[in-house]
Amino acid sequence: MPETVESKSETTSTERVDAFLKRKQNWIAGVMSCFALVRILIFAAGFPLFNNVDEQDHYEMVYRYAHGFVPEKTLPRTDPEMARVFTWYGSPEYFASGELLRSLHLDAPIGQLPEQMKEVQYQQILNSWMKQSTFEAQSPPVYYLVAAVWYRLGALLGWREWALAYWVRFLNAFVYAGFVWVSFLFVKQISPDNGFLCVAVPMLLAVFPQDVFFGMNRGILSPLLSASLLLLLFRVMRQGSRWKSELIAGSFLVGLSFLTDVSNFVLFGVLAMVLCILGARTIKGNGPPRELAAFLAAAAAALLPPLLWIARNRVVMGDLTGSKAKTAYLGWTIKPWHEMLQHPIFSVHGMNLFIGDLIPMYWRGELVWHGSPLRWHVADAFYLGSSYLMLLGFALYLWRDERGHGRSERLGNYVSLYLVVAAVLFLAALSLPFDFHQCYYPSRAYPYFVSGRIISGTILPFALIYLIGFEYLWRPVRKYVHPIVPVMAICVFVLCVEIAIRATVFHSRFNFFTLR
Repeated sequence: MPETVESKSETTSTERVDAFLKRKQNWIAGVMSCFALVRILIFAAGFPLFNNVDEQDHYEMVYRYAHGFVPEKTLPRTDPEMARVFTWYGSPEYFASGELLRSLHLDAPIGQLPEQMKEVQYQQILNSWMKQSTFEAQSPPVYYLVAAVWYRLGALLGWREWALAYWVRFLNAFVYAGFVWVSFLFVKQISPDNGFLCVAVPMLLAVFPQDVFFGMNRGILSPLLSASLLLLLFRVMRQGSRWKSELIAGSFLVGLSFLTDVSNFVLFGVLAMVLCILGARTIKGNGPPRELAAFLAAAAAALLPPLLWIARNRVVMGDLTGSKAKTAYLGWTIKPWHEMLQHPIFSVHGMNLFIGDLIPMYWRGELVWHGSPLRWHVADAFYLGSSYLMLLGFALYLWRDERGHGRSERLGNYVSLYLVVAAVLFLAALSLPFDFHQCYYPSRAYPYFVSGRIISGTILPFALIYLIGFEYLWRPVRKYVHPIVPVMAICVFVLCVEIAIRATVFHSRFNFFTLR
């Protein structure tokens, strides 16, 4: 008898937590969005300008689009104004050791050097920048156009020089905060009765340590666009009064996502699923012709902007994606078919190496400091091991338990799995065709694209898979401890690791806090 009472008490305790989470989920998600905004702002300000992930090229493209740039057949040389900014404020700390920089008196911005040394260093570095080309000049334009508007706003508000570059960086914080909130709305849309998931997803996303959001990069917009279009398309599935406008808006975002980063083409698969389901419903219900017109309008909204961009690339640049000049500049060439089929990724060792490096980099990013990656091997092992484990839990959930849930939730699960798998396969396929010659990364010795930032549009689907798998595996002990408790512990661990391994950059004499 006492055991029954104790069990009942414990069950009631977890039920109370569920009720609390469901009641306060809007507030918790709002707090997580604000926390994400502050976190990104602090780290974006803490890192010096022009990191090792081609940030200077992305910033130059923002600057060029803000001044009316139109892509041409050839890659432009570095703009003189941008070369000056890179020279004065760019930090060499990403690549060189602190001892070397101190020995060369380059551990401070050039403007703080003695006059004679300043002139020599300035001219030498400026000449080096002026000889380079901007290899992102023909890349998809949406991020650069959005950031260019933000750039112009900052200029109107009086931001100048290095501060204007940081102003463009700070856009990331507002974009990411919006991403966390929209992700919450999406989870609430597909799993309205799952208070744990509605809270755990924004909680994990708020501390997700992918460092691409600390600098300027084309992938910044992908998570927000992906989450927004998923929210709109799944709302359409309810066949509400505004479903036609939401379908067209969601379809348009699919096209914009592709024009943000080509890797987002996997989102067209989601749109195709939704259109097939809606079409089947319409045919079954003998829907009116205007519904067919809505489907055609949605397809046009998704396809027309990318097709126009592709057509212009073909006419002006001679290839469909505008990547020909970039790959030539980097020294990459296309391999013969038989050499592609000999790629090491087709071996067990090669595949394990590819996945084993991709998962930690997908979590933490790829920034380096003094020539070494900002990482901790224990955290990397946790990212890798827990991702494998939660994927197994998610697979068991789909196999054993998924049928008991609603149609939207089931579709959301399969869409999440499709997006993550398709994105990983895209990186694998991207690794096959090129001979990278003397390129540092990827290289002939390491011919793999493992940059998680390239597929940043899948962060929400990945978080869903991770937490659904976690919740399923936690079921045997759920009556004793609610799953939100270990998820909070995971988030605290991730945040503490992030602070610990990145604290060193805040001592830089090149960052926002020092320059101001």
